[in-house]
Amino acid sequence: MIHSRPARRLGTALAIGIATSILAAGAALAHPASEGAHPSGCIVTVEPGSVAVGGQFTVAGNFGGASIFLVKGANGTPAENAQPNATTPGGSSFSVTFTAEAADVGDLTVLGQIPGSECGDADALTVTAALPDVAMAQPSAVILIGWLVLLVGLVLALRRLAILRG
Repeated sequence: MIHSRPARRLGTALAIGIATSILAAGAALAHPASEGAHPSGCIVTVEPGSVAVGGQFTVAGNFGGASIFLVKGANGTPAENAQPNATTPGGSSFSVTFTAEAADVGDLTVLGQIPGSECGDADALTVTAALPDVAMAQPSAVILIGWLVLLVGLVLALRRLAILRG
C-alpha cells in the first residue's frame, strides 16, 4: 500500500479546486468584445458588462456620429421618437463613459447607431444594486478572543494528532 502525506494531498486538492474555480469564473464572466455577427461592420461594446449602481461603464464603437440609447430589458429597442442618451461626433470611432444610476438596475440593452443608416449594433449591460456599507470600523475584543481560542484549539489538535501518530 502506498502512503502519502496528508499535507501533500490537501495541497493538491486545493490547487485543483482553485484552478477549477478560476476556469469556471472566467467562462461565466467572459465578455467578448464582439458577440455574434455584425453584418453592417459596425460594432458596439460595453465594458464592463456588469456594474453596480454608482459604477462607471464605457460604451465604445468603431464608427462615429452615433446615437447611443440605453434601453431597459435584454434585447430592448428604443421607442419610435426616443431621444438618445448620448450622441458622438463624426469620425472613425467613439468612446463614451456613463455612470450607472439606481433607476438603471437590471438588464439593459446599449444600442449605438447612425441615424438613417444600417450602421448600428447593440450590447448587453447588467446594473446591480449597490451593496450597503456594513464593514466594521475595528474588530471587537470578542472577535479577537474568538480567533485566538480557535487558533489555540487547532494547535492543540495538531499536537494531539502528532502524538497519536508518533
